[in-house]
Amino acid sequence: MSKSITELRADFQHLRRWRKSVEQAQSYTFKAVITVIATGLVGAIWLGIKVVLGR
Repeated sequence: MSKSITELRADFQHLRRWRKSVEQAQSYTFKAVITVIATGLVGAIWLGIKVVLGR
């Protein structure tokens, strides 16, 4: 009986590690997407300023 409880605990620990790693990957992905969007907006603004000042 104690072997099955030990295995169950190990399974839950594995699931917890898996969930934590997936959450961390989602966090990194979200940060990367926000960075790309922000960089694109800053680049567009910069190009707009260059066009306006170039005239």
